[in-house]
Amino acid sequence: MAKCPVCNSRKGKRQCVIANGLVCSQCCGTTRKEDLCLDCSYYQKPKRKYNEVPSFTTQQIHESAELTGYSNAVEGAFCAYDMENNKTLNDADAIKILELLIDKYHFKDTQINCDNPFLLAGFDFVDAVISKDVIGVDELVLVKVLSILHAVVKRLSKTGKEYMNIIHTYAGQNIDADMPVLS
Repeated sequence: MAKCPVCNSRKGKRQCVIANGLVCSQCCGTTRKEDLCLDCSYYQKPKRKYNEVPSFTTQQIHESAELTGYSNAVEGAFCAYDMENNKTLNDADAIKILELLIDKYHFKDTQINCDNPFLLAGFDFVDAVISKDVIGVDELVLVKVLSILHAVVKRLSKTGKEYMNIIHTYAGQNIDADMPVLS
């Protein structure tokens, strides 16, 4: 077998349109271009790196009443959605809902792709609260708040509901009485 024309060190095993020949699997993964490789059986959409999304620090959130208010609105929405669903929302669900929100506000997805009705309803619920309670906020500020919440949930979660238990104790007390209710 011929050597990969990209790295010239490993054996080429995959037919590549870009390199016009057989490339190794490592080079296949690093030289992919969505517009050229979309029909290739080896093509996979790149995974989003949520830990690289711009973020505030927890200290910045705690030092700003404005940022704390935005954070409380989102966390209060999580608490309300969890209460509406008999406390079945776990930390992994909160992480996925935050990722869907980051997909919308940071990655600018116009269509939210989620095949889990519970998570999609949670996204809709929290997004409705954001639309109501976080009005006129610069999108970058919102993204940074969502991103730090994402990092906090990931850091606190060990067995499943650590984050949710914490926010029920603190942010849950701040839930607005006219918050949207699921029908």
